[in-house]
Amino acid sequence: SIDGDTIVIGSFKDDDPFDSGSAYVFTRDTAGDLTSGWTQVAKLTAGDGAASDEFGSSVSIDGDTIVIGAYQDDDKGGNSGSAYVFTRDTAGDLTSGWTQVAKLTAGDGAASDEFGSSVSIDGDTIVIGSFKDDDPFDSGSAYVFTRDTAGDLTSGWTQVAKLTAGDGAASDEFGSSVSIDGDTIVI
Repeated sequence: SIDGDTIVIGSFKDDDPFDSGSAYVFTRDTAGDLTSGWTQVAKLTAGDGAASDEFGSSVSIDGDTIVIGAYQDDDKGGNSGSAYVFTRDTAGDLTSGWTQVAKLTAGDGAASDEFGSSVSIDGDTIVIGSFKDDDPFDSGSAYVFTRDTAGDLTSGWTQVAKLTAGDGAASDEFGSSVSIDGDTIVI
C-alpha cells in the first residue's frame, strides 16, 4: 500500500518467530521527487506476535496511520484474526519511527473467522474483512472502526458497524477484499 512518499509492504511468512509475519515501511529519499530512491525506515511486528499469526497478510496506509491484518491470530479462537494500528511517532516526518497504538478484533469474533484477511484505511475510518465469518457458514462480513477522537494519532478505535451482503449465502466469502475512500466502502 502506498500513500504519498510512504510505502508499507507485508511479509506475512516472515519468521520472527515462524510465520508470525512483519511489515516493512519505506519512504522516498526526496519527498515528492518521483525519480528518487526509497529507503527502509521501519520493520513492524505485532506487539504480541506469535508463530503462524501471519501479521502482514494485508496492509493499508493513509497519512500517518498504517493498519495491518493478522488473519491467523488466535485471540478469539484459532484463526479468529486481528488487525493492528500503527501511527508515525512524528506526524508528517518521513524519517520518523512507528508505534503500535491499537489491536482490533471483531466484537463477535470466533474461531476460523479470519478477521484481518483484508484491510483498508481512509482518514479516521478503517474497514476490515472477515471472509470466513459464519452468518451463515463462510458467508463473510466486514467491520468498520472509527478513531475515537478524529485526527488524534494517539486515539483509540471503536467498532461502529458490521456489514454483511444483503443476499449473503454460505461460502460467499464476502470481505475477501475491502476498500474505503471518504464516505464509501466497497467489499
